[in-house]
Amino acid sequence: MPALSPFTLRAATAVDAEAIARVFTPSFRLLDFLPVLHTPEEDRRFIATVILKDCAVTLAEAEGTVVAFLARQDEEIRLLHAHPDWIGRGAGSLLLEHAKGCGVAALELWCFQANHKARRFYEARGFRPIRFTDGAHNEEKTPDVRYRWERAGNGGT
Repeated sequence: MPALSPFTLRAATAVDAEAIARVFTPSFRLLDFLPVLHTPEEDRRFIATVILKDCAVTLAEAEGTVVAFLARQDEEIRLLHAHPDWIGRGAGSLLLEHAKGCGVAALELWCFQANHKARRFYEARGFRPIRFTDGAHNEEKTPDVRYRWERAGNGGT
């Protein structure tokens, strides 16, 4: 019998902006190959005014605390982050499986080419690279890769 997940999932609301930012900022800072372009306050404002307004955001909570989140806009995963203390414990996988189960035929996302750990994570969960760029069109000006997952029967996994 599989072990019970330590995580509970729930939809985010506007009051969760601060808790989401407490995950996003330290998680994004782990990408030390990127320039630091925003302050933690700017991250919180971005979460509150863009992500929570434009996306369906699902939170993974453990021990009463938000430890990871996934922001999806239709078939686009805009953000998937886990707090550094919780990386590798299954919250990201659970959030991805939840997104796959939301009735979409496919999911796509961007990932930095240099983020090898995230690329292995996505590829192990059925995402395939479909486009590589030089980063000219992202804010960090850092090469990235577009990933796609398709529901079985739609020509994908």
